[in-house]
Amino acid sequence: MDFKLIDRILALGNLIGQARLAYIEADNNLQVSSWNKGAMDLFGYTEDDTMGRLLYELIPVKKRELINCKHTRLTTCSLLNHNGQEIQCDIFYAPIMNTKGEKFGVAVLAKDISGRVKDKASLKQQEQNLNDIFSFAPIGFYHVNMEGKIVSSNPEYAWMLGYESAEVVAEQVTDFATQIFFDKEKADEFMFSIFEAEEVIRFRCRLKRKDNSFVWALCYAKATRDESGRMDGFNGFSMDISDTVRVEQELKKANEKLKMLSVMDGLTRIPNRRRFDEYLGSEWKRHYRDKDQLSVILSDIDFFKLYNDNYGHQAGDDCLKKVARAIHDCAHRPADLAARYGGEEFVMVLPGTGADGAMIVAEEVRKNVKNLKIQHEKSKVHEHVTLSLGVATMVPGNDNSAQDLVAKADQALYEAKDNGRDRCVTKK
Repeated sequence: MDFKLIDRILALGNLIGQARLAYIEADNNLQVSSWNKGAMDLFGYTEDDTMGRLLYELIPVKKRELINCKHTRLTTCSLLNHNGQEIQCDIFYAPIMNTKGEKFGVAVLAKDISGRVKDKASLKQQEQNLNDIFSFAPIGFYHVNMEGKIVSSNPEYAWMLGYESAEVVAEQVTDFATQIFFDKEKADEFMFSIFEAEEVIRFRCRLKRKDNSFVWALCYAKATRDESGRMDGFNGFSMDISDTVRVEQELKKANEKLKMLSVMDGLTRIPNRRRFDEYLGSEWKRHYRDKDQLSVILSDIDFFKLYNDNYGHQAGDDCLKKVARAIHDCAHRPADLAARYGGEEFVMVLPGTGADGAMIVAEEVRKNVKNLKIQHEKSKVHEHVTLSLGVATMVPGNDNSAQDLVAKADQALYEAKDNGRDRCVTKK
């Protein structure tokens, strides 16, 4: 929740109250749903008098105009209010739209201008006061003409884009598409929507700041027309959502990190059994479609229990880390996967690899581990740590499964152990 935005909206509401502006809301049936103290003072009706009544019965705006209201309109009128007072007032009325661009009511903002009618200078001052109120809006407003020049904007918009003032924005931004959007494709999409659909709703993009940095924004815009009905530009507003995007990105990174940790072995820092199972499953399906060969290499450190008993578990952990790295280094292609299968067992998945190619990789793995020259005086095979490896290859089909492939590699591994260890055996 954007508390800064809420605080600004509350401040705007307080300012409207302090300025004694009448603010009214009605639903699509023009039944009044909100009537503030300013409205009571101006029109002479209490809130209890107005709830559920028809808006056009309470204010001097015709029913047809309220129903057909599609954008902000202004009417200035003289009237006798409910208390018998003659007043002159400005009445602004505008549709209330939801985020889908659907109208669900009408909002009215009215001000007693009796004094200003008598004094032109006073009228100008009061208009300035009204403009000052809206300058506090926590949303950047702007108007762009058909040439792409920003004609006017409010201070919030200038602040978002890093300009000194709204006047400077109007002076310097002469090509809205190229100067405001950080990404060209977003500029093209925005401008196409304006000139074709004549509106932009919930448009999320990066806006270019004056210093060529960017700010994330949620943008809305709608075409405007002159008195003849011809399109003469568009009005728009943008809300800074950089904090929201930053939180989203941080959450995404955290989730990615958690996902990575969930498929990484905590000790060896290579993929774990879970990642192997997922990857083998997906590759099996792909090779089933392609009718291609898929190989698995299952390996086991020879006499690792004797190693642990002799050197201790800390040394055993160090040994596992070194062996894991040596095996992982043999996964040369991006599609090759080396993982810890469990305990002192490791596994490799070799997509698109036949039996001969898999045996070459297995032999490379065996030599890599042996060349680490990790002392193993209790080994019954060699003075250094060695591996036994089982290799299996299949073309996935209807009569076999990924589990069958692993089982064949396991059989080959046991055969390698039975035949003296420190060797590779294949099962086609």
